Amino acid sequence: MIFSNTEIYHGLFILVVLILSALPLHKAVKIFKGKTTFLKTLFIMTISGLVISTIDLFVAFYSGLIAFVFLIWIYKKSFKLKWHKAIMVWALHLAFVLMSAIVLEYLIKAISGISVFIS
Repeated sequence: MIFSNTEIYHGLFILVVLILSALPLHKAVKIFKGKTTFLKTLFIMTISGLVISTIDLFVAFYSGLIAFVFLIWIYKKSFKLKWHKAIMVWALHLAFVLMSAIVLEYLIKAISGISVFIS
């Protein structure tokens, strides 16, 4: 099978996005002394995304709450954390992602003059 340049670029882009999106979670787990490697963090993030999507697909009532509890449980088991530390990892991960989005917004706006997120 021969791949076109466009397919290769799309594959590389997806790989880069996966790696960059796992960095905040990996850093948050390390701050709270969880046991992980970067590849494990990448794997857990991918699996938890699939599981949460499946929960949302099949559970209509309280799917957000069920998915949140399940995500915290996945963090607790896979990173060997206590419940409160798993919740703190989730919160810190969210904070890192929000800060990164804001910085990225200002960088893109400074370079190109285009506002991506904030109007």
